[in-house]
Amino acid sequence: MKSLRAQICVVFLGLIAVVSVLSAQDNQRPPQGRGLERVEQYKKIRIMEVLNLDEQNSIKFFARYNKHQALMRDLRKQQVQALASVQALRKENAGDDAYGKIVDELLSYENKVNDAKAKYIDELKQVLTSKQLAEYLVFETRFQQNLRDLVRDIPRNRQDPATR
Repeated sequence: MKSLRAQICVVFLGLIAVVSVLSAQDNQRPPQGRGLERVEQYKKIRIMEVLNLDEQNSIKFFARYNKHQALMRDLRKQQVQALASVQALRKENAGDDAYGKIVDELLSYENKVNDAKAKYIDELKQVLTSKQLAEYLVFETRFQQNLRDLVRDIPRNRQDPATR
């Protein structure tokens, strides 16, 4: 686990360094999502290593993986839009009924996310062995946790060198 975390940390810090250098060179923001794309590429490489996929199963796996990721991005976008409407309700001093509708909508999205995850796992059972599926689920959980930990630790790593 420490090895994976160290590798993710190195990649993530490298991405931050590259973005910083590019920003300093031309005072323009780098294209959005570029760092996320690199993290996703790294993740896919690690998945292939962890699962030891042959070419045929790799193609089948990533077809399902990419489809699932696109669906999850869409659902997250819809959730964010619903959450943003809460801000509008605050400004309008809306009643409890209006908030109730948003809560129901958010619960609906949560159910859709859970259903999509269950369907995705069922689809993966057609491609992966039970052992591979278990390894993938562990990898996915750890990868997400390590990424959250890295993002959480970034402010600590950005402290002014004079205060260290």
